[in-house]
Amino acid sequence: MSSNIDSDFYTLVREALHKKWDPIGVCAYSEEMGEYDGYLPNLCRILKEDGSEDQVFNFLWTAETDSMGLSGDVQATREFSRWLVSLKR
Repeated sequence: MSSNIDSDFYTLVREALHKKWDPIGVCAYSEEMGEYDGYLPNLCRILKEDGSEDQVFNFLWTAETDSMGLSGDVQATREFSRWLVSLKR
């Protein structure tokens, strides 16, 4: 992939984390993105390496439940993982 495509993909995933995933609900209070930026490099790497839906889900679920300490929403996280993986097809 070219760096422009990488940049576009990174931006798309970043916006999706803020607007579609958003397990702590920051989007409702602010359009400022950045809350989930710490997860972007590893998530984009998984996606670029054609990671499976399960790999993406496990990464996000660990972030949501272990790192953030939330109870999590399995269905929402599974659906978001499926959507992310579909971007690479």
